[in-house]
Amino acid sequence: MKKKVAVLALSAFLLTGLFGCGDKVPDGTAATVNGVAISQEELDINYQQFLQLYEFYGIDVTADDVKLEARNSMLETMITQELLMQEAEKREITVTDEEVEEYLTDMVNNQYGGSREELETAVEEAGMTMDYYKEAQREELMMTKLNADLVNHPETVDVIKARHILVASEEEANEIIAKLDNGEDFAVLAKEYSLDGSAADGGDLGYFATNGVTTSKMVDEFTAGAQALEVGEYSKTPVMSQFGYHIILVEDKQDNVNLLEEAEKYNSVLEGIYRYGLNNLASSLAETAEIEVLIDTTVVPEGPVTEENQTEENTAE
Repeated sequence: MKKKVAVLALSAFLLTGLFGCGDKVPDGTAATVNGVAISQEELDINYQQFLQLYEFYGIDVTADDVKLEARNSMLETMITQELLMQEAEKREITVTDEEVEEYLTDMVNNQYGGSREELETAVEEAGMTMDYYKEAQREELMMTKLNADLVNHPETVDVIKARHILVASEEEANEIIAKLDNGEDFAVLAKEYSLDGSAADGGDLGYFATNGVTTSKMVDEFTAGAQALEVGEYSKTPVMSQFGYHIILVEDKQDNVNLLEEAEKYNSVLEGIYRYGLNNLASSLAETAEIEVLIDTTVVPEGPVTEENQTEENTAE
């Protein structure tokens, strides 16, 4: 059964996160997010689950630095989850009890051989009640629906379609610009010289958004370099970023785009929202949210909780 518990912890953190439910708890509060409390109890439960996940991958969970990282990472994750839950509620996204039960039934059939009892035992051994675990699954389904809402009702954004050639030095970039000035083909040069994965496609990056809270962006230097060019123009001076030196060719620009009107055309932007929209949205929400951490994040937490020390604690009581 220990293997089952580890798998439960793994699925919980990679799929659901086992995040707090956002109850307002005046005492024993670890943090608040826009006035909503994340309780110390919820943090402790999730932290212990996180340690199980670390242990599953062979990490020494008795080390102080590991415990500190696990607890602080979990608190950050719970804060992010609370921000997204609040956004889901603003969008009137809900999950019914029937949907939760259907989700659990699928989990039982796919992971526990059809035995609900095995799932309940795994949940108990992981230090949770079924009610708590059900709420965790409800929040996972909420996040799935929120993610779908971001894609099905995308924000209006400005987009640019571009190609680029990425090289390691400014000197090489200038040599390639000279070849372009002499009439050589951009796509051919990209295939020959670019260090980027897009080289095989002639440096084609497709469309990317230059604004928005759910869209994925290029690095600032690249975006500014592309915005400075007219359609059909390429960089006359190399654009430096953390990745190297770019030569950019702008092939199209569109403002205030409804991405769904030409979904196939703007598929790269929609794909970015689907894959990273929740993270992008959370980062944006955090910029304006009132977040207060009420615990000392430099103090090493206790743990891990084991069957042995749980037994000792119960005996002492």
